[in-house]
Amino acid sequence: MVKGISVAYIHTPNKELADWYEKTLGLKKGYGDDTWQAFDTKEGSKFALDFISYPSSTVQKQSVMLSFAVDDIHAAVEELAKKKVRFYPDNDKSKTIFDVGPALVATFEDPDGNFVQISQDKKW
Repeated sequence: MVKGISVAYIHTPNKELADWYEKTLGLKKGYGDDTWQAFDTKEGSKFALDFISYPSSTVQKQSVMLSFAVDDIHAAVEELAKKKVRFYPDNDKSKTIFDVGPALVATFEDPDGNFVQISQDKKW
């Protein structure tokens, strides 16, 4: 089901943090808008900042998020539901897939209560 990590990102209200990662670590800014700043890397891994405002959601209170890449998010949600995975929000699989611009994502909890995502890149 999972192909690899789609993106690792940090929830933050601090938009200046993008400049810090660019200047301090030499990361090149990629796609960005008012709520998201991705960075381009040479090795194919993805890192980004998710700019949040308060009050934040339960998911956004977790500082770091891992999003695992899948080919078919709808099939993956169905498979995870059969395994009794707890989806965000309200543990309702019909409400868990969100369109976030360049991808579709579904968020769920692992047994320790950590939020993780699966994501499917949109075809352009």
